[in-house]
Amino acid sequence: MNFINIAKHIILIVTIGFLTQCKQYNLSKYSTNNINIDDNLSTKDFSEINLKAYQDSINNEMNEILNWSVREMDVGSPEGILGNFITDLSLFTLNNLNRDLGVKADFCVLNNGGLRTPINKGAITRRKIFELMPFENELVVLKLNASQLNELLDFIIKKSYQNQSRKAGVPVSGIRLKISNNKITRCFVNTKELDLNNNYYVLTTDYLANGGDHMDFFKNCKEKIPTGILLRDAIIHYIEMINKNNTKVDAALDGRIEISQ
Repeated sequence: MNFINIAKHIILIVTIGFLTQCKQYNLSKYSTNNINIDDNLSTKDFSEINLKAYQDSINNEMNEILNWSVREMDVGSPEGILGNFITDLSLFTLNNLNRDLGVKADFCVLNNGGLRTPINKGAITRRKIFELMPFENELVVLKLNASQLNELLDFIIKKSYQNQSRKAGVPVSGIRLKISNNKITRCFVNTKELDLNNNYYVLTTDYLANGGDHMDFFKNCKEKIPTGILLRDAIIHYIEMINKNNTKVDAALDGRIEISQ
């Protein structure tokens, strides 16, 4: 008895033992077939696949230089250069480059935990963006009422006082906050002071919209609008677009979240 036949008999014995222990199943009959594998198995289909050429093609694409960064960009708390850059380009992508979607956002909120690696000074390759954003996260727009907005602001306050990990802080764009003694003393959405009597539309990812990174308040939003835009694709497209305009990648801290004692 060859190895394949031995393995089949072992599987058959285990299966019979399992089924006889389950009262709801009754084994009425069984059958087996022997399949002989010999040296006549064709290798033609396998030899026609040029794995090295395929691998080289993928590597060439991933090593393509998309643009150059003026400085090293990383996450931070209460704000970080990398978070500022990614949220700004996300909001710009929706509001300025995809107007045909018929939806706009007032501001953008992402999470530092989702930005997996810094963007180093110098050449930015496609591989680097896949390392930065390895997830298939889609940008979505949520409609926030006063209660949900207050929960979001409380969340931002809490995370802004943390600085011990890459997950500290909350990247935002289109909204500016001044925090003092764990309270917001000033808040503007774009150029207008926050009005809790209004509903606001926030741009975020589907991961966060479903309560990821402890943003459970987003799960209660009744209006969720998908954009069909992957965050990673938005980053790549924006970096390539400004490169065509001879503009290098750059960002700065601008006090959009400020903590005063």
